[in-house]
Amino acid sequence: MSTSPISTLSPPAYDFERALREGGSNNILGGSDTLSKIICEGRNIEKQMYYLSLDGIEMINNEQDDLFTMYSIDTVHSSYLAAKSRVRQYTQFVVLLKRSEEAWAQKLQETGYAVMNQNLYRMGIESEDDEDLLLKCTVDTVSAHYIAAQHRVRQYTQFLRIMMCEEEAWAERFQEASCVMPDYKPARCQCWST
Repeated sequence: MSTSPISTLSPPAYDFERALREGGSNNILGGSDTLSKIICEGRNIEKQMYYLSLDGIEMINNEQDDLFTMYSIDTVHSSYLAAKSRVRQYTQFVVLLKRSEEAWAQKLQETGYAVMNQNLYRMGIESEDDEDLLLKCTVDTVSAHYIAAQHRVRQYTQFLRIMMCEEEAWAERFQEASCVMPDYKPARCQCWST
Protein backbone atom coordinates (compact mmCIF):
# COMPACT_ATOMS: atom_id res chain seq x y z
CA MET A 1 0.00 0.00 0.00
CA SER A 2 1.48 3.33 -0.94
CA THR A 3 1.44 6.01 1.65
CA SER A 4 1.04 9.64 0.88
CA PRO A 5 1.18 12.54 3.28
CA ILE A 6 -2.01 13.51 4.96
CA SER A 7 -2.08 17.25 5.14
CA THR A 8 -5.31 17.34 7.02
CA LEU A 9 -4.23 17.75 10.61
CA SER A 10 -4.46 21.52 10.64
CA PRO A 11 -7.85 23.24 10.46
CA PRO A 12 -8.77 25.09 7.30
CA ALA A 13 -6.97 28.40 7.13
CA TYR A 14 -9.71 31.00 7.35
CA ASP A 15 -10.04 34.39 8.97
CA PHE A 16 -13.66 34.64 10.21
CA GLU A 17 -13.39 38.26 11.31
CA ARG A 18 -12.05 39.40 7.95
CA ALA A 19 -14.77 37.44 6.16
CA LEU A 20 -17.47 39.06 8.27
CA ARG A 21 -16.05 42.53 7.55
CA GLU A 22 -15.66 41.91 3.81
CA GLY A 23 -18.91 40.08 3.28
CA GLY A 24 -17.75 36.46 3.59
CA SER A 25 -16.17 35.12 0.45
CA ASN A 26 -16.56 31.43 -0.24
CA ASN A 27 -12.80 30.90 -0.57
CA ILE A 28 -12.03 28.79 2.51
CA LEU A 29 -8.60 27.71 1.31
CA GLY A 30 -7.04 31.15 1.41
CA GLY A 31 -3.62 29.88 0.42
CA SER A 32 -4.30 27.88 -2.71
CA ASP A 33 -0.56 27.58 -3.30
CA THR A 34 -0.39 25.65 0.01
CA LEU A 35 -2.83 23.11 -1.39
CA SER A 36 -0.86 22.86 -4.63
CA LYS A 37 2.35 22.31 -2.64
CA ILE A 38 0.69 19.47 -0.76
CA ILE A 39 -0.56 17.88 -3.97
CA CYS A 40 2.86 18.30 -5.57
CA GLU A 41 4.54 16.69 -2.56
CA GLY A 42 2.16 13.74 -2.79
CA ARG A 43 3.03 13.29 -6.47
CA ASN A 44 6.75 13.44 -5.65
CA ILE A 45 6.36 10.68 -3.07
CA GLU A 46 4.42 8.55 -5.56
CA LYS A 47 7.19 9.02 -8.14
CA GLN A 48 9.84 8.15 -5.57
CA MET A 49 8.03 4.95 -4.61
CA TYR A 50 7.61 4.06 -8.29
CA TYR A 51 11.35 4.49 -8.93
CA LEU A 52 12.18 2.44 -5.86
CA SER A 53 9.88 -0.34 -7.00
CA LEU A 54 11.60 -0.35 -10.43
CA ASP A 55 14.90 -0.95 -8.65
CA GLY A 56 13.37 -3.79 -6.67
CA ILE A 57 13.49 -1.90 -3.40
CA GLU A 58 10.37 -2.47 -1.36
CA MET A 59 9.18 0.13 1.05
CA ILE A 60 8.31 -1.75 4.21
CA ASN A 61 4.88 -0.81 5.43
CA ASN A 62 5.46 -0.12 9.07
CA GLU A 63 2.74 -0.71 11.65
CA GLN A 64 3.50 2.74 13.08
CA ASP A 65 2.70 4.28 9.69
CA ASP A 66 -0.68 2.58 9.65
CA LEU A 67 -1.46 3.77 13.17
CA PHE A 68 -0.44 7.32 12.29
CA THR A 69 -2.64 7.19 9.20
CA MET A 70 -5.59 5.85 11.19
CA TYR A 71 -5.18 8.53 13.86
CA SER A 72 -4.91 11.19 11.17
CA ILE A 73 -8.11 9.99 9.51
CA ASP A 74 -9.84 9.90 12.91
CA THR A 75 -8.68 13.45 13.64
CA VAL A 76 -9.96 14.78 10.33
CA HIS A 77 -13.22 12.90 10.75
CA SER A 78 -13.70 14.35 14.25
CA SER A 79 -13.08 17.85 12.93
CA TYR A 80 -15.59 17.26 10.14
CA LEU A 81 -18.21 16.02 12.62
CA ALA A 82 -17.59 19.04 14.87
CA ALA A 83 -18.01 21.42 11.92
CA LYS A 84 -21.19 19.61 10.89
CA SER A 85 -22.54 19.90 14.44
CA ARG A 86 -21.74 23.63 14.55
CA VAL A 87 -23.62 24.17 11.28
CA ARG A 88 -26.64 22.28 12.62
CA GLN A 89 -26.63 24.28 15.87
CA TYR A 90 -26.24 27.64 14.13
CA THR A 91 -28.99 26.74 11.66
CA GLN A 92 -31.34 26.18 14.58
CA PHE A 93 -30.11 29.39 16.20
CA VAL A 94 -30.79 31.42 13.03
CA VAL A 95 -34.31 29.95 12.89
CA LEU A 96 -34.91 31.15 16.46
CA LEU A 97 -33.53 34.59 15.60
CA LYS A 98 -35.87 34.81 12.61
CA ARG A 99 -38.83 33.93 14.83
CA SER A 100 -37.77 36.68 17.24
CA GLU A 101 -37.51 39.15 14.35
CA GLU A 102 -41.00 38.19 13.15
CA ALA A 103 -42.39 38.59 16.69
CA TRP A 104 -40.94 42.11 16.98
CA ALA A 105 -42.30 42.99 13.53
CA GLN A 106 -45.74 41.78 14.61
CA LYS A 107 -45.57 43.88 17.80
CA LEU A 108 -44.58 46.91 15.76
CA GLN A 109 -47.47 46.37 13.35
CA GLU A 110 -49.88 46.11 16.27
CA THR A 111 -48.86 49.61 17.37
CA GLY A 112 -49.75 50.97 13.93
CA TYR A 113 -46.19 51.69 12.75
CA ALA A 114 -43.92 50.23 10.11
CA VAL A 115 -40.14 50.34 9.78
CA MET A 116 -38.78 51.22 6.36
CA ASN A 117 -35.06 51.73 5.92
CA GLN A 118 -34.71 51.90 9.72
CA ASN A 119 -37.12 54.84 10.02
CA LEU A 120 -40.53 54.70 11.71
CA TYR A 121 -43.62 55.53 9.67
CA ARG A 122 -47.11 55.91 11.13
CA MET A 123 -49.54 53.70 9.24
CA GLY A 124 -52.76 55.22 10.62
CA ILE A 125 -54.42 58.44 9.44
CA GLU A 126 -54.70 59.83 12.96
CA SER A 127 -53.12 63.17 13.63
CA GLU A 128 -49.97 63.61 15.67
CA ASP A 129 -51.87 65.56 18.36
CA ASP A 130 -53.63 62.57 19.86
CA GLU A 131 -50.46 60.50 20.05
CA ASP A 132 -49.51 59.70 23.60
CA LEU A 133 -45.90 60.24 24.71
CA LEU A 134 -45.87 56.85 26.44
CA LEU A 135 -47.01 55.18 23.21
CA LYS A 136 -44.23 56.97 21.31
CA CYS A 137 -41.61 55.66 23.78
CA THR A 138 -43.06 52.15 23.56
CA VAL A 139 -43.04 52.25 19.78
CA ASP A 140 -39.44 53.50 19.76
CA THR A 141 -38.42 50.64 22.06
CA VAL A 142 -40.22 48.02 19.98
CA SER A 143 -38.70 49.50 16.83
CA ALA A 144 -35.20 49.36 18.31
CA HIS A 145 -35.72 45.70 19.25
CA TYR A 146 -37.00 44.92 15.76
CA ILE A 147 -34.03 46.60 14.05
CA ALA A 148 -31.61 44.81 16.41
CA ALA A 149 -33.30 41.49 15.64
CA GLN A 150 -32.95 42.16 11.89
CA HIS A 151 -29.26 42.90 12.36
CA ARG A 152 -28.71 39.71 14.39
CA VAL A 153 -30.43 37.61 11.73
CA ARG A 154 -28.26 39.10 8.97
CA GLN A 155 -25.06 38.73 11.00
CA TYR A 156 -25.64 35.13 12.06
CA THR A 157 -26.89 34.11 8.62
CA GLN A 158 -23.61 35.36 7.18
CA PHE A 159 -21.67 33.54 9.90
CA LEU A 160 -23.66 30.37 9.14
CA ARG A 161 -22.61 30.60 5.48
CA ILE A 162 -18.98 30.79 6.56
CA MET A 163 -19.42 27.77 8.81
CA MET A 164 -21.04 25.83 5.96
CA CYS A 165 -17.97 26.52 3.84
CA GLU A 166 -15.78 25.29 6.69
CA GLU A 167 -17.87 22.13 6.92
CA GLU A 168 -17.46 21.54 3.18
CA ALA A 169 -13.70 22.01 3.48
CA TRP A 170 -13.49 19.44 6.29
CA ALA A 171 -15.66 17.04 4.27
CA GLU A 172 -13.26 17.33 1.34
CA ARG A 173 -10.28 16.79 3.62
CA PHE A 174 -11.95 13.73 5.11
CA GLN A 175 -12.55 12.33 1.62
CA GLU A 176 -8.90 12.90 0.72
CA ALA A 177 -7.70 11.33 3.97
CA SER A 178 -9.99 8.32 3.50
CA CYS A 179 -8.45 7.66 0.07
CA VAL A 180 -5.09 6.95 1.72
CA MET A 181 -6.51 3.93 3.57
CA PRO A 182 -9.83 3.04 1.89
CA ASP A 183 -10.53 -0.03 4.06
CA TYR A 184 -10.34 1.94 7.30
CA LYS A 185 -13.49 3.48 8.73
CA PRO A 186 -13.19 5.97 11.61
CA ALA A 187 -14.32 4.64 14.97
CA ARG A 188 -17.34 6.94 15.13
CA CYS A 189 -18.55 5.79 11.70
CA GLN A 190 -18.52 2.17 12.87
CA CYS A 191 -20.63 3.06 15.92
CA TRP A 192 -23.22 5.03 13.96
CA SER A 193 -23.60 2.61 11.10
CA THR A 194 -25.16 -0.10 13.29
